[in-house]
Amino acid sequence: MFEIQPNSFADGMQPVVFLPDGRPAPAILTAEEAISFLRLDGPHPARTLKYWRDQGRLTGVRLGKRVRYPLAEVMRFVAQKTAESRSACLRSR
Repeated sequence: MFEIQPNSFADGMQPVVFLPDGRPAPAILTAEEAISFLRLDGPHPARTLKYWRDQGRLTGVRLGKRVRYPLAEVMRFVAQKTAESRSACLRSR
């Protein structure tokens, strides 16, 4: 889903994460960047993002008139969804 440069943790620095188009992800994502990062598709990906935010599953931060998504929060959300998927797979066995 995202790419982390090797050895980025060894020197205590944050990992470098890239968007699907190859650009480095900024520390705070716009809704469009969050949609791209999460690779949301379908007819209304912005609605999906807003639904997760309204449900309290993904935290957005209002900066001016727009909602932004801290990269660390988006990565936490992905880790949570991964754990949920793993546990659902284990229950279905």
